This record gives sequence, C-alpha cells and structure tokens, in this order.
Amino acid sequence: MINAEEEADDELQEFANKRNVVLLAFIGSYVARRYNPATSAMATMNIIDEFGVETILTDLKKKIPSLKDKKAFLLVNSTGGNVSSAYKTAKAIRESFKDITVFVPHYALSGGTMLALIGNRIRMGMMSQLSPLDVQLYYNNQQVSVNSLFRAKQTLDEEFQTKKPEEIPYPDKHLVESLDPIILQEWGGIQREGTIYLKELLEKSEYSKELVDSLIDKLVFQFPTHGYVIHRDHAKELGMKVEFDDEDDEAWRQMRYWLSKYIVQQTDRHFIRYVMPKKIKKVSKKQTSKKTRSKVQKINTKTLKKAKK
Repeated sequence: MINAEEEADDELQEFANKRNVVLLAFIGSYVARRYNPATSAMATMNIIDEFGVETILTDLKKKIPSLKDKKAFLLVNSTGGNVSSAYKTAKAIRESFKDITVFVPHYALSGGTMLALIGNRIRMGMMSQLSPLDVQLYYNNQQVSVNSLFRAKQTLDEEFQTKKPEEIPYPDKHLVESLDPIILQEWGGIQREGTIYLKELLEKSEYSKELVDSLIDKLVFQFPTHGYVIHRDHAKELGMKVEFDDEDDEAWRQMRYWLSKYIVQQTDRHFIRYVMPKKIKKVSKKQTSKKTRSKVQKINTKTLKKAKK
C-alpha cells in the first residue's frame, strides 16, 4: 500500500483550501486481506505504519516549511496494534503541528485511542468509540490483558493468606506453581512501558497533571475488559478533550466521506494519506481583461484568415 498524498479528490482539496488546514488520514479497513481460504489479516499498527507516517510528514515538511504552525485535521479509524508503533506514530504527528483536531467517526481502539489522545480536541459522533489502553499479550495461545493476569494473581494471593495449604483446591495450587516470577516481572515492565508512553503524549497534548494521572489510572487499570466501549459521553466524563460532531457539521461530513472511500477495501495495512492546502492564484480584473482581449484577437485573426480563403 503506497502511503502518500491523496489522489485527486476535488472535494477534499477544496475543503483543505477553504479551511487552510492539512488533512491527515490513518484508516484501517473493515475488510481483512485474505491470503488463502483459511488465512486472513486485518490492519494493525506496526513498523510499516511508522514508515508510512514518516514518509507523509517528510513530504509535508518539504512542501510546507512552516508546517509546525499549521493546523491539522486527523482522521483515525483503527483497532490498534503494537504499543511502541502507536506511541512513535502519535508522537511524530503531535510534534509536527501546533493544533490538531482528531476525528473518530467510528472507532479508535487501543493504540488508536492513544493516537486520538494527541488531539487538542477529539470529535466524536453517536457511533464513535474509544477503548481502554490496558496492555495485551499472548498467554496460553490467546491474547489477554496484563490486568487480568495480575488480578488472577491477586485473587490467589488473598486465598493463600486466609486458608491452610490443605484447604486450597488443587487447580489453584497448580496455577500458583506455574507462575514464573520472572514472567511476572516482565508483565509488569510491559505495563509500565505503556503508562510512560501515555503520560508523555498526554503532557504534549497539554492535559493538566491531575488529568494525566487520572486518565492513566482509568484507561490502563480500571476498565473490566480491553474491548469496553468508551462512547463520547463517557470519554468527556473521563476528562478527554471531546467535542461532539455537531460542533462542525461540514468538517464531520468531510471526514466521514474520506473514511467511506477506504473502509471496504480489502487490505492488511492502514491507509495513510494527506491533503495539503494549496494557494489559489487570484487573477486581477486587469489580467482577466488582457486574457479576454487576447482570446478575442485570436478569434478575430482566425476569422479573417477564413474570410481571405
């Protein structure tokens, strides 16, 4: 998938020109890429996306030397992926613009939520969804939340503190014996890694210290499942910089239109695109009259030549 400037789209270009804003899109499709009848894959944040984001930001900095002073509208539709890739992608975009409005027409989950949080404001509609940022890892051939593993350990700790060894069921004893302290330390490190990334991004997005601490605690530790739906009302209650879609109907329609161009295309990668505002040369009345006279003269010349023939 080529990550570059949006192919000719007059509607998006006109909108970017009108608002004098850089449009960015980070879109995961709803249709998985099928490799064979038994194997398929959806888009997830990874090193390919890092390269794609670096490519478009480098392009933009060459074309717009004052990019840091520009405003950006960032469209996000993603189920997330690798936490370090999500962090690097979000950090790179945050540091490239002074003001970012993030649009989440449908979902920005996990790493997608991390990306959404870099916005000076996050626009959400009736179907928009963010998610918790609890770190996920593979355990016994399935993906689980690190929180679930630590909660299970806490339950076992409490059981062993209040019961005699002979009173504890064998399955619980077996589970305790299978817990490797080195693995537990590794899990804890992975969880701390996520909180460090989130703290930095929230600070760069100018959240207050109290809100930074509160959002980290709630998003990383407090939700019951990784797939928990954080809708716009809940996101606002949590302290995120959420605005509803009707704050700017025109912008919301354009972002949904842009999303609709890609969400049913079969792919295993994110579509990473941009549209930059272009100056429209204003033609003065004097220049217009000169051009008109020139056209008239050409027409008259052709007419005379035909008449002579």
